Amino acid sequence: VYNMLKKTVDSYPGAKIYVTTEKRMSYCDEIFKKETGKDRIQSGSYLSTGWFTLILAMDACYRIHVYGMINDTYCKSEGFKKVPYHYYEPGRSECDEYFLHENAPYGGHRFITEKKVFAEWAKKHTITFTHPNWTLS
Repeated sequence: VYNMLKKTVDSYPGAKIYVTTEKRMSYCDEIFKKETGKDRIQSGSYLSTGWFTLILAMDACYRIHVYGMINDTYCKSEGFKKVPYHYYEPGRSECDEYFLHENAPYGGHRFITEKKVFAEWAKKHTITFTHPNWTLS
């Protein structure tokens, strides 16, 4: 997606399209390695838009309210709601998609790992997760 957006920016120089820089993407990779002990590239994964967005928000905002993001244990909790991963097309459930990506040998997002990191960040920054509410331990 990043390369496609970069091409679009080059093709339409008058359009107002905002993309991150390669330097910023490398910074986000470094943060992932620091927080998880895993090299993103060697683990065969891609960072999610949620990862990039939360890092940007922590740099730009005093308080962050995240709505509608499940935590890292939600899919294993009793009574979790089975909802579609994408609201706009049929496919796997959110939890099935998360488990598939978490264990993919390459090309996946580490959604569950990222959410563990987000919970740690919420202890250090003013980040609130609601709908569902996150309990931070």
